[in-house]
Amino acid sequence: MFIAKTLSFYKQANVQRALVEQARDKEVSVKFQTFFGKRPETLYTEGDVLDFAKKKASSFHCSEELWTNPLHIKTGMSQNELKDLRKGWDLILDIDCPYWQLSKLITHLFIKALEAHDMKSVSSKYSGNKGFHIAVPFEAFPETFQGQDTKDLFPEAPRRIAYYLLDYLAKHYVEAQGDYFVFDKQYKISKEKLAKALGKGVKDFAAARGEDHEQRIHLLCRSCGYITRTTERKDTYVCPVCNGIMQEERMQQRREERTDRFDPLTIIDVDTILIAHRHLYRMPYSFHEKSELISVPVENCKVLSFKKSQARPENVDFSVPFLERDATPGEATKLLVAAYDFDPQLEEEKEKKTFAVPEEAVPEKFFPPCIRAILQGLKDGRKRSMFTLINFLRGCGWGFEQIEEALHEWNQRNEEPLREVELKSRLRYEKNKREAAPPHNCKRYYQDFGVCHPDEFCNRIKNPLQYAKLKAARGGHGKKRRGLTEEQRAARRKYREKKKKQRTS
Repeated sequence: MFIAKTLSFYKQANVQRALVEQARDKEVSVKFQTFFGKRPETLYTEGDVLDFAKKKASSFHCSEELWTNPLHIKTGMSQNELKDLRKGWDLILDIDCPYWQLSKLITHLFIKALEAHDMKSVSSKYSGNKGFHIAVPFEAFPETFQGQDTKDLFPEAPRRIAYYLLDYLAKHYVEAQGDYFVFDKQYKISKEKLAKALGKGVKDFAAARGEDHEQRIHLLCRSCGYITRTTERKDTYVCPVCNGIMQEERMQQRREERTDRFDPLTIIDVDTILIAHRHLYRMPYSFHEKSELISVPVENCKVLSFKKSQARPENVDFSVPFLERDATPGEATKLLVAAYDFDPQLEEEKEKKTFAVPEEAVPEKFFPPCIRAILQGLKDGRKRSMFTLINFLRGCGWGFEQIEEALHEWNQRNEEPLREVELKSRLRYEKNKREAAPPHNCKRYYQDFGVCHPDEFCNRIKNPLQYAKLKAARGGHGKKRRGLTEEQRAARRKYREKKKKQRTS
């Protein structure tokens, strides 16, 4: 009976055209009720859809990644080989929640969060069972980001965006009020009702990232401040950042302090936001085998009022678009910057080249425009700028006491200062590093958060540190002199006076 229903549905010209359009430049896999067919497949013509339907195909799935030729993909290919074939990727957020009303509400909030980041090309569709898919086309992203082709930032970039948006939802759209959770300041759900629907206890909603504290081991590195969790019991845990010995944290106190802070990851399992190489998602206008409903596009403004009956084959509306390719180029830049600035633990220093540190600290008057712009204070890019400033100042021969003082002064100029613990943790980590690394190269990295204002000298250099050293050398700085310069003496007096005030207070 189900096969007769699928064949009748896939015979429709509207369905065939929609599937072929969605399959353009994507790897396709066909499911035959209980098993998937071979990979990769493609859908080039409407006839391809009908041929699979006659072979008892029940649903069609396609890749998040866009390929120059999907049929050239082979299992076991290296990352470089996949990179050569990949021409882009779409951001697909798979929102799945066992509580139907909350699933719609969380999807609505994700869409609202994306629109708050100036996104206009967001589309959504019902998955066919318990959740929704939210999509942003690759055309909305900038061609390059942080000096790399954006097409090569898969799956790192969409993963960062997914985790950033989850945190954004928790901070901006969800709050606990007595026995209720209030979503978007207008939708109330009883904590007990939610707990019963999800098979949880009320306190479980405050657990870090939805994990069971009794089963997870929470580790803290006292040297660099790195925090992680694991289920593997060992005698000794080594920090992956600084190679120090990590200590097991006592998490009971932290849990008690956070009982009223809602964590969306207790409801939306991060593993359901499946963003990985060659991952597939159910295509629009494709059946769901369990529910026998269609994965239909939904207008963003009608997600909250959507009813599953609208996904019955006889009720499908073909007028709602999904994942259209007419996005404004670069409209997702703001979102990408915010996502990369969200979690510094994911930030890796790729530049391993060593360099000579000058014996005499380079004064601020020789700094490049981008560093001077950062020092004036920022609205976006504060965490990445903190790493940049530390590496830059260290490379310019500044001591850690001077760097710490400069960082505190800079932080107060930021529109929203970073937490004190973040500054101290990063400084402590840098002190333990044997070799300093230069800051990121110009120019795209600094363009991403609006501090790249090149002068005539910038065209001759590739790195802000190189700018400062060359400028200083041309200005006669660094030549051997007797004693300290007047500027250095003034800096020392200022530092000693500040320390004296701190001790007396």
